[in-house]
Amino acid sequence: TGTATFLVEVIDVIQRTLKAKWDQGGLKAMPKLPPTSFPRQPAAFGEYWNQYVPLALLPRLHGYELMMAPYAIAHMKIGLKLHETGYHFGTEERARIYLTNALEPKVTQLPQIGFDALAHEAAAVNEIKWYKRFTVVIGNPPYAYKSANCGEFISSLVDKYYSINGNRLSEKNPRGLQDDYVKFVRLGEHTLEQTQIGVLGYVTNHGYVDNPTFRGMRYSLITSSEKLFVLDLHGNAKKIGFHAGSITDENVFDIQQGVAIGIFVLRGNSEKRDRLVMHHAQLVGSRSEKYEYLSENSLLTGKWNEVAAVPDFYLFCPQDNQHKEEYERNFKVSNIFKVASVGIQTGRDSLTIGWSKGELSKTLSQFESLPIKKAREIFQLGEDTRDWKVALAQADLKQTSLSSKHFVPISYRLFDTRFTYYTGRAKGIHMNPRSEVMDNLVGGSNIALYTCRQTTVANWAHTFVCKSISDDCYISNRTSERGYAYPLYLFPSPEGLAFTQEKEPNFTVSFLKELATTLDLPQKGAHGLPDGVTPEDIFHYAYGVFHSPGYRSRYAEFLKIDFPRLPLTGKLELFRALARLGGELTALHLLESPKLDQPITEFIRGAHAPSRVVAGAPAGNPESSAK
Repeated sequence: TGTATFLVEVIDVIQRTLKAKWDQGGLKAMPKLPPTSFPRQPAAFGEYWNQYVPLALLPRLHGYELMMAPYAIAHMKIGLKLHETGYHFGTEERARIYLTNALEPKVTQLPQIGFDALAHEAAAVNEIKWYKRFTVVIGNPPYAYKSANCGEFISSLVDKYYSINGNRLSEKNPRGLQDDYVKFVRLGEHTLEQTQIGVLGYVTNHGYVDNPTFRGMRYSLITSSEKLFVLDLHGNAKKIGFHAGSITDENVFDIQQGVAIGIFVLRGNSEKRDRLVMHHAQLVGSRSEKYEYLSENSLLTGKWNEVAAVPDFYLFCPQDNQHKEEYERNFKVSNIFKVASVGIQTGRDSLTIGWSKGELSKTLSQFESLPIKKAREIFQLGEDTRDWKVALAQADLKQTSLSSKHFVPISYRLFDTRFTYYTGRAKGIHMNPRSEVMDNLVGGSNIALYTCRQTTVANWAHTFVCKSISDDCYISNRTSERGYAYPLYLFPSPEGLAFTQEKEPNFTVSFLKELATTLDLPQKGAHGLPDGVTPEDIFHYAYGVFHSPGYRSRYAEFLKIDFPRLPLTGKLELFRALARLGGELTALHLLESPKLDQPITEFIRGAHAPSRVVAGAPAGNPESSAK
């Protein structure tokens, strides 16, 4: 509820509507009121309004607010609004705004509260959560990616968004579905499911419109709603270049997340429709332009486009599907490789990333020896989190005795190789080291394809290569553009960090079979590779295709929302030509190509000898890289 902005507007709309009815037909045109103790029938609208408010308005307006300050202001604002409308406050009826967490459930036993007023408040709202039913749910719920509302009640409700038609989604990182605004959408949907009819209207983060993680949420809303309207107000500070020709795209609020207005007419237990459609509109431009449009238009006058929400993503926005069928016949990169994960999450880069082994060793030695409170203060580590704690990080260092073998290069950002202390233990010095993947990239004898699942920029360019363990922000540090590493080889059962057993290609059986069939080659060897084709050939072919301007423009619509898919050619000569080009590009991106032997620039480091760099990228020993 916040400061009751929405409820104040509701009162204003109802008062204007009733006044218009009275002006047209007098008392006969008005909604009938229940029997009252008022002495006579109202002869003027003001008298009618003073009977209507306590009998039929306030008993139907409810609000939940968690914080005391906005809760108090909300009561004041509603009182002022009613006073403005001519209401005389002649009864004991109150505004039904309660101090409570909307995401917490009704309870059978109320906790003991020392203050009578708060105890009465808790009892009253608990009664409402048990027995009241609603047909309209509105508001601007909070956006909080790191939600503190993780109770069993709301978590079990949101669990519905992890499935489509009963089939569980294989989301490895569904954290976005735990955002507070998602929980409020699900609570609103659940509230109307109990009533079996109603309208849900929210102003929220617009991430659910096209984010692949939210496809279960979209499916739930579109199958439970008779009509859906989504007005995307955009304004996302992290989406760059998405709106061609637009000089500026400002947010309607002072926040970075884009905003959308969603209005869903729910129909409870009705049968599912054969055709899943929704109505979409969008506003791009300055804040003043958006305000002007919103003030002059309504649901009835807005220009809506009918959008078919189709599997697998049920997007709530238009999509150019000209090449969709063709694209979806290709292998998704996550189905090409057997093992993959997002990059390492260090938890505290300032502590765990260093320019050199010596610098990092000195930092960690000091950190390990300090008391927890002092370590937190000196290294400015902030508070502990669920997955990274000072005590656990220090224990990890002590257990491994700061051994030199654990100081390894890390692909930190593009062309930026630094050092970290890698033990492979989760919740140690690294928050999430992703050892099942990164163990295969220690030592420099392997390479990995790096790409993102979705992007927030118009032109997809989110694939690269690395030959060491990698940070999850290697390609991009935007929250929604997490990088995934796909090693070329796997090293089974490593002894510590020294790989002694035979490596095997990290390709799925189904992909190798499809590739061999497409190239019309027999499968040979223990791993089933197409005859005469090496794992490096396959890797380089994919790398070349993913960097093709033709590929990126043809499939631009689909590359924005999910992992890239790899088209396969049936022409062996073309396959080898693309693999050769991809191999050259791989060598260039790893700074290993002989074409880089002639640097075109020099970078002077103070009084030290000059360091040569090629096209702005540091060359030579990784230990001096990126200084």
